[in-house]
Amino acid sequence: MITLEEAIRLAREQSLDAIVAKSQLRSAYWQYRNYKADLLPNMKLTGTLPSFNRTLSSYLKEDGTYKYVSSNSISEQLSLAVTQNIPLTGGQLSLQSQLERVDQLDGDKETEYMSVPFNVVFSQPLITANPLKWSMKIEPEKYKQAQQQFAVNMENIAVQAISYYFDLLLAMINVNIDKQNLKSSEKLMQIAQGKRERGLISDNDLLQLRLNYLNASSSLIQTEQAYEQKMFTLRNYLGYNEQVVLSPDIPGECPEIEVTFKSVLELANKNNPFRYEVVCRTLEARKQVAQAKAGRGFQADVYASIGFTGSDNSLKNTYQNLRNRESVSLGISIPLLNWGKGKGQVELARSQAEITRVQVEKEIQNFEQNVLTAVKQYQEQNRLNEIVRLADTVAQKRYKTAYETFVLGQISVLDLNAAQAEQDNARRTYISQLYSSWVYFYTLRKLTLFDFEKNEDIIYQQEKY
Repeated sequence: MITLEEAIRLAREQSLDAIVAKSQLRSAYWQYRNYKADLLPNMKLTGTLPSFNRTLSSYLKEDGTYKYVSSNSISEQLSLAVTQNIPLTGGQLSLQSQLERVDQLDGDKETEYMSVPFNVVFSQPLITANPLKWSMKIEPEKYKQAQQQFAVNMENIAVQAISYYFDLLLAMINVNIDKQNLKSSEKLMQIAQGKRERGLISDNDLLQLRLNYLNASSSLIQTEQAYEQKMFTLRNYLGYNEQVVLSPDIPGECPEIEVTFKSVLELANKNNPFRYEVVCRTLEARKQVAQAKAGRGFQADVYASIGFTGSDNSLKNTYQNLRNRESVSLGISIPLLNWGKGKGQVELARSQAEITRVQVEKEIQNFEQNVLTAVKQYQEQNRLNEIVRLADTVAQKRYKTAYETFVLGQISVLDLNAAQAEQDNARRTYISQLYSSWVYFYTLRKLTLFDFEKNEDIIYQQEKY
């Protein structure tokens, strides 16, 4: 026996959809962590240990001629740098230290050391869209969206589990109905044969009852096959093997809650990831425009470096008698002829931004309409449940009465068949409407990410990665 609540819990824990949802959240988490790392100092150690070099190199002599000399050496180089991005300006500040050693393998076989104990490097593009500054606006919103989307995915998994659960439940109901109909048909056919021997019913009624028996036998075979297929689907979704037999229990009716369009829309606007998606798409469009503007014309970059350096035949002395080391440069780039490409890129980005704005406005309207539809469906479903519940009860009583009346010979086979069909349809309709009510309830949960029973936001604990 399995209940609806248990099926939903298992689906959220071990279905393939749940595994995918958790992987997507994990990916979003590490993307956010990478963004946060860009805001922190970065320390990097690089080196060449060693580098062997045996070549012929040319050099210019005083008389203007060139001469080739051989070079045969081993060198080692090690550097340590601490780099910090500057979000406010888009520049970069770096503190560096470097040590290099060269061993000559020919001639005097000397060893030379060159050190840079301390060096400060600053680089700054003067005209930039500052991608890191845009990331500070976009990435936190994207991570919030991913967290809320994970909650939506969990509710979607619940809806899918409900669908598979009720498919199996309805298949089981159909099997039970057909078994009962087959049993009733067999009993009625026996009663009818006795009546026929006494001349109380016609051959046509007897043949009709026999046909009912054959149809019930055929229908039972088909519904049992459908039941096995539906069980396989639910079992596979919940992560069970083929040896597990699932017998669904008829759940109670979904919780009845008082909702209004205004209250549900407020919750949806506060909790649904669509809110963060709108913000991210709008910011991304603005970012593209800013980048196109920054890259269309004059470009300039400033580079400055200041520190100390020294060299000597011994490692100790290379850190003494240090000399200043300075470097300043200004790089520029001016497009003289690009046939309006820069302007075209700006206009293209603006057009895309306008398209995004219109699409977002339309999607906001669709989102509000979906909320309104979900509220109406849930409100109307509660009233409909009362009707189908009453119809199911009435149909069962009517069939019982018709069965007893037929045994007494006061109604025809056709009347009995009609009562039986109405009873079967009423039971199926009740299960179908019960399914719809649970789907509509979880649709409200999905849109609002709000637990109406506990009166609190739906928050899933994030795994530690």
